[in-house]
Amino acid sequence: MSSHAPASNDDAGHGLPVVYAPRGFAAADQQNPRRRPPKAAELTASRIVDDILGRRLIVGDKLPTEQEMLDQYEVSRESLREALRLLEMQGIVDIKRGPGGGPFVAPLNAGYLARTTSLYFHLSGATYAELLDTWAALEPMLAERAARLPTSRHKREMITPFLHYDTESHVEVELFDDFNDFHSVIATLSGNRTLTLVTQAVDHIMVEQVLQSLDPVAEREMLSHSHADIAQAILDGRPAKARKLMTQHIVDVGDAYLTLDPNGGSQRIDWRL
Repeated sequence: MSSHAPASNDDAGHGLPVVYAPRGFAAADQQNPRRRPPKAAELTASRIVDDILGRRLIVGDKLPTEQEMLDQYEVSRESLREALRLLEMQGIVDIKRGPGGGPFVAPLNAGYLARTTSLYFHLSGATYAELLDTWAALEPMLAERAARLPTSRHKREMITPFLHYDTESHVEVELFDDFNDFHSVIATLSGNRTLTLVTQAVDHIMVEQVLQSLDPVAEREMLSHSHADIAQAILDGRPAKARKLMTQHIVDVGDAYLTLDPNGGSQRIDWRL
């Protein structure tokens, strides 16, 4: 993938150093003596998350009332509301206003992880060439893992729509969404939730900041044929072929992006809220 190899630190421009901080962030503590203990709101947010898991709450379930949580967590109203705002900002809860409202359990959305990740990428000076390189490392591996899974009804239902995708019957917005859903489906089929979330976070950044520059109508044949071939290899249980086809697909997408913007690879990844 020489066309979009990682840029050097000089090419990336100024960025904050990346520090590995093992053993409870001990290394970070040594470099930052001002590190503070967690606030009451942060501790409360952690307890709410523990209770969501402990009570086996599912998406859409309503959390206890404010008064019930004040009694349970024994914190101030201000700390409780700040805790809920923190969880809302991370997409863990939805807070609905008005009668019947309150905090509800939200589905895990890797877009929130992508938002935080893109901030770290931006501050480190990471470039779009490095993002493309990361995408090329993750996606073929996931396609291979998905192909190794036994073909089940669930797997077939998720992959089949991409086998015979009629690009002519969809408008531009639908094409863009469906083409990007393909990568989300493969991440989900990988069978590894950590890989799924990490890859979907990278996918979100790719979609929002790189793939938006491509014309899905102009690229519809290339994208749909690539997706159909990869989908067939996954359903046929051919991991080596699925990896190879996905690798070529990522190269083609990266080359299409860099053809439109030859200097795009050297630009710093943006942070977008």
